[in-house]
Amino acid sequence: MQEHDPDFFETAFTEEGFRTEQHNYEYRLFCKEIGQLHVQTGKIVAKDPLDIFEMEPFTETFPTGTFPVQLAIAQVTPLDATGETGGEMEPDERVALARIVFADKPVVSWKMAVWENSDVTQLAANEFFGYGVDAGTGSFMDEKACKLLESRLEQDETFFDALIEEMDQTYKHTRSWLVKDMGNGCNVAMFSSGWGDGSYASYIGYDADGQIVRLLTDFYLVDWMEAPEGE
Repeated sequence: MQEHDPDFFETAFTEEGFRTEQHNYEYRLFCKEIGQLHVQTGKIVAKDPLDIFEMEPFTETFPTGTFPVQLAIAQVTPLDATGETGGEMEPDERVALARIVFADKPVVSWKMAVWENSDVTQLAANEFFGYGVDAGTGSFMDEKACKLLESRLEQDETFFDALIEEMDQTYKHTRSWLVKDMGNGCNVAMFSSGWGDGSYASYIGYDADGQIVRLLTDFYLVDWMEAPEGE
């Protein structure tokens, strides 16, 4: 498990954004708020919303209420031989980070969000517990909303395609999102997952008083786990 936490978990969502270069590409991250998530039970599920098998919420209990969901979107542009961006091609846009903001307070510490029976002491350096993505999509939802979503997907064979069509309304090469009303005061925040399928970890941010102020999923566009210690 990684011992240090990257500053860009917060700076990517500031007005100035975050910029880095890796693998001959420039990454410029900017913040986009996509809507408000309703948290009724305090038990939050982060998962591929189009996968009906993973339904377990994180062990932590989160604040209840209605909270903004924000994406840190990376504009990815190739660099030329001189290290400059060039050409007239529009940059590829990918969702680098997704977060829920429970309170507008600084984060002083982060902890990996885990599920029951997850033992972080068994993780080696650069290992993590994450949720699997098979449909190129991640999400946040209350446990109650998750049950409604799973039931709808199982009972209505057209609902999967309907969700994809609604997400496409916000599409820009190559990302999209949707905040879907599920009824009964429940909704689901869905968004493209970085480069696509994979396994992605989430992290809980705490303020100076030990209160939860963030829940963030990292889609690993920025290779911070590979950075030497001290960077």
